[in-house]
Order: sequence, then structure tokens, then C-alpha cells
Amino acid sequence: YILGLILCPDPSTDPVSTSHWDLNNLCIIAALCMRSSSEEQEFLCSFTNIYLAWTALKSRHEKVRPITQILLIQQALTVCYRRSEWLTTTSTQLSELVRCIYAIGLPKEDNFLTIMMLNAMSDDLPHVRNHIVDALATSTTTSIYGPSNIRSRLNVEQQL
Repeated sequence: YILGLILCPDPSTDPVSTSHWDLNNLCIIAALCMRSSSEEQEFLCSFTNIYLAWTALKSRHEKVRPITQILLIQQALTVCYRRSEWLTTTSTQLSELVRCIYAIGLPKEDNFLTIMMLNAMSDDLPHVRNHIVDALATSTTTSIYGPSNIRSRLNVEQQL
């Protein structure tokens, strides 16, 4: 179903098999939604064909992979357990973030360096870090904001 290899039978010649195919297709979409983030669930809600949904979801992830992964890892590094909150809620939040990070794939060296550089700025350079996070959010696959850009920004900061 997900790869488009099992085609829907013709309803005029085999209505029972068509009904089973439709039910299986919708069950797979529901299962995919259950294991997806709320943002992905919104994206998937308009799809009624799992093959089309899967293809669109894959394409969506491939377009935003590095930037999203950097932001997700950075977000995960800021999560803290607090006695005033349910500890299981924090664990669930971390699990969701890690699942999304690894669904994108293993981080590349430059992406991981970017994350570590951002994390190292959190105490003494939060204004620089916020500026870089904004630049990363607007970065594209053709115009990537990476470690060399961060070094340049840090050089400017050092001169101030």
C-alpha cells in the first residue's frame, strides 16, 4: 500500500475486495498519523490514499531535513525536567523530539557542529544565538546557514 504496489481493485468487478482495500488503506493512514507529530498529522489529514500521503510526507521531509534537524536537536537540548511538572510529560516530549530527529536521519558533521556551537552560546551569548537561530529558520537547501556563517557572526561579536 505505502509503496503503491498494491492497487485498488476495480469496484465494478470486485466490490468486496475494493471495500477491504479501502479499509486497509485508511487503517495504514491512521497508523501513520498516530506515530506522527501534530504538525505532520495536520499535513496528512487531507490524504485518503496512503501511497500519495507517504510520497508527499517523504518529499516534505527531504526538503527541510538539515534545518529542521538542527532546530529539533537544539530544542531537545533545552528541555529540562522540573519537579513542578509531570516528569512523564517531559520524558514524552523528549521521546517525540528524538523520534523526529532520527526519522530525518543521522546528523551530518556540519549540522552537528552547528548544534554544538548554538548550545555553547546559550549562557553568555543568547542574543547571538537567537540571531543565528532566526537565520537558520530562514535558511534554505540552496542557501545554507552553517558553521562558517556562525564563525563570521562570532568574529563580529568578538570585535564589538
